[in-house]
Parts: sequence; C-alpha cells; structure tokens
Amino acid sequence: MSGSGPVSARPVRGRQRLAIRIYLVTAAALLAVVLALVAVASALWRPPRHGGPFADVARFTAGELAVRWGSQDAVSAEVGAAAIQLQVAISAWLPDGTLVASTRQPPLPAPTAGEREALGRAELVERGGPCLPDRCQLVFEVPGDDGPAGYLVMESAHPHPQKPPLELLGFALLLVALGVAAALLGRSLARPMERLAQTAHALGAGDLRARTGLARSDELGAVAHAFDDMADRVEQLVRSQTELVANVAHELRTPLARIRVALDLAESGDPAVARESLAEIAQDLSELEQLVTDILAAARLDLSRSSALTGAPPLRRARLEVARVVGEAAERLRQRHPERPLAVEVEPGLPGIDGDGPLLRRAVDNLLDNARKYSRAGAPITLRASRRGSGVAIEVIDSGDGIPPEDLPRLGTPFFRGDKSRARATGGVGLGLSLTRRIAEAHGGSLVPASTLGVGTTMTLLLPAAPEEPAAEAGPLGRPA
Repeated sequence: MSGSGPVSARPVRGRQRLAIRIYLVTAAALLAVVLALVAVASALWRPPRHGGPFADVARFTAGELAVRWGSQDAVSAEVGAAAIQLQVAISAWLPDGTLVASTRQPPLPAPTAGEREALGRAELVERGGPCLPDRCQLVFEVPGDDGPAGYLVMESAHPHPQKPPLELLGFALLLVALGVAAALLGRSLARPMERLAQTAHALGAGDLRARTGLARSDELGAVAHAFDDMADRVEQLVRSQTELVANVAHELRTPLARIRVALDLAESGDPAVARESLAEIAQDLSELEQLVTDILAAARLDLSRSSALTGAPPLRRARLEVARVVGEAAERLRQRHPERPLAVEVEPGLPGIDGDGPLLRRAVDNLLDNARKYSRAGAPITLRASRRGSGVAIEVIDSGDGIPPEDLPRLGTPFFRGDKSRARATGGVGLGLSLTRRIAEAHGGSLVPASTLGVGTTMTLLLPAAPEEPAAEAGPLGRPA
C-alpha cells in the first residue's frame, strides 16, 4: 500500500501538466492572432476628422441660431430645444465673452483667443483633439453681417461610461472556454498514455499478460493496438523459449541416459554387447547432433537478419543446381534409413538458385526427416523438384496420417508440435519446420503445407530462380570475347 500513493499521484500531475501545456500553447497562439489583428486595424484605421456626424448636427444648430441671434430669448429657447432633442450640452457666447445661453452649469468655457483665430481658418475647432466615441467638444462661429456674431460651444451631454468593451469581455470568455477545452483534451490524451505507460512498466516487470485494452479509433488507439500485438509476440516468444529449454533438456536427457546404459553394458566385457552398445551410442549421438545443428542454424538466421548491426556474416550465397541439392538430400536419407522407400523425381532443365548450400540442404533434410517420422514404417516418400511459375518447387510427399486443418497455420511457428504425445514418441522440439520456413524466407521463398487426414502431407518449398547470367559477347571467329 505504501508504494501505491506516488504511482497514483503522478498520473494526475501528468494530466494537469498536459492540460496546462495545451492551454498555454493555444492561448499564446490566440493572443498572437488578436495582437496581429489589432496591429493591422490600428495601421488601417484613422479617427474621423471634424467630429463626424456630431459635427453635422452642430453645424445645423449653429445655422438655426444665426437666424435668431438678435433675440436672447429666442436664442435661449433654441438652445434649450436643441439640447433636449439632440441630447447635447450647448453654451452660446458673444464675441466679448458674455454668456448668451447655456444648458449646463457651469457653462462650457468660452472660446480662447487661439480657438477664435483657428475659426478664422476653419469651419470648426475640435476642442481637446479629435472627437472620440465617449468625448467630443466642438466650437463653432455664429456668422454675422460684419464678422462673427458669437460663438457656439457644444459637447456630448452623455459621454460613454468607462467600462470594459464587449470585445475584451468576449476575449476573456474565449480564454475560459479555451481552458475548459484544453482540460478535456489533456484528459482524453493523458489517460490512454498513462495506460500505455502502466502497461509497459508491468510488462517490463515480468507480467506477460499485461495489455492496454484500449479500444479507440484514433492514432492513440493504433499505438495501443500495436503495443498489445507486440506484447502478444513477446509473451509467445518467452513461452516458446521456456518450452524450448524444457524440450531440449528432455531431448538431451533421453539419449544421454541411453548412452550411459550402453556404456555400462559395454563394461560387462561381452564383445557382442559392446558392439550393440556402440551402434546405439552412434544413433543417440546422431540425434544430439541434429538437435544442436537445428538450434545453431536458427541462431545463425537470427544473426544474419541483424548482420548490419551485429557484424554477423550474411548468408553465404552461391549458384546451386536444384538436382544436386535434391540428389544429395535423397542420398543422405537412404544412408541413414535404407529401409524407407524413397522416390526422386526431378524435372529436367530446372533453373539454378542463388542460396546458402548448407542451409538449403538442412531445409530439405528436415522435410524428409519429418515425412519419415510421421508416416508408417515402410511407407514410401516422394521427393520431387519442378518448375513453379518463375521459381522452383521442392516437394516432399508422404502417406502418413495427415495433419489436422487447425494445426496447418501453426506449422511454421517455432517449437510448435501438433500432437504432443506423438511428438514425444518421435522426438524433436518443434524446430524443424520452423527452421525450414525461415530458411525459405531468408532466400525470398516460402514453405507451403498441404495435408489430408488419412491420406498424407505435402510440404512444398518454393524458391525463386537465380537471375540468368548474361551471355558472353562473341569475339573474332565466333570465340567468346
């Protein structure tokens, strides 16, 4: 229980860090986009000159007052009406600084000397700079017969209150929504990755049954599926190696025990018994030699597959004649088991193959030895070589009991033996067909099994033909150049 706390706390921190990272990256990208848009808008936008629509309203009011300027009561009435209708503050001044009328107390300041001078050159003066949405104060000249009859100062009566703009509020809400989305996204990504990490730790600690169990249709699901497939292969490999050790130990102990018994009998001093014991010892040593040869050949194929990294020598390829490979394999079977009928059929004119001679001979020997083991004593075996498409097919046909259909797909699996009891009786650790299949694949070919219960089995070794050698160019007088 003491060790479970940190393990459970660490994934939560991992989810938080991932969510925070997603949030910060997305928020930074969003902020950069907003700043870029603001910069572009600032570069393109210019504030309206002369007050915009408010200036138009002020001009109209100044024109109306110019008509009624002779009567202070009329000016006061017009200023009051305009202020109510237009919702503005208005102060009217005479040129000498006398207040004529005002809708605000204190009144708007009278025009300064500088503003009066500016009005001589312009229609209006924007007091305090260009008009803004929340602040605009304009100074107009009321025209008279001999110069300005007075001045009109107008100001927006209800400037916009200072409050956060809607854009800023929307941006804040967007950041909040972004945080929620980042948390959900981080959670959806962190959980499967935590599951992958926990499964990897469990598998590394020796729990071969550990699997992620993630069923997702996205990239994480594909990674989890690939991880589970890898775990299946690792479990199968470890169990196969364990079975190999047990089987090899059994196969070694049996002939070693027979050799010990034969030696004990030979010590009795009887020459006839000694000769029989030597024959039995030779047979047991032959079985041990075949077992060691199969294991070494499998190891050599493993090394050649990774020769670029380990420096192991690749396959020693050479141009081989199929008829010779088949004939030598048939001769070896006849020498070891002269009582077994063997028919050899070789199609004439077969193309050569590029391959490793010892390994290919080992493959054909394994097929013949399997046919001998798993068929009745005295039953004939056929070894046939023929052209198959652009390559060559080497077939070994027996008339044994056959192989169940459910075992056919697993015949090339290392250390697999279809019938355990029968395999114990016949010997072997399930490496023969696996080694043959790997030899075929190392040469660019394949091993194809076919079997019918009660009839027999045909194992076909398919190998690609060697490329044809270019014909030598003819020299003078028809001789090769």
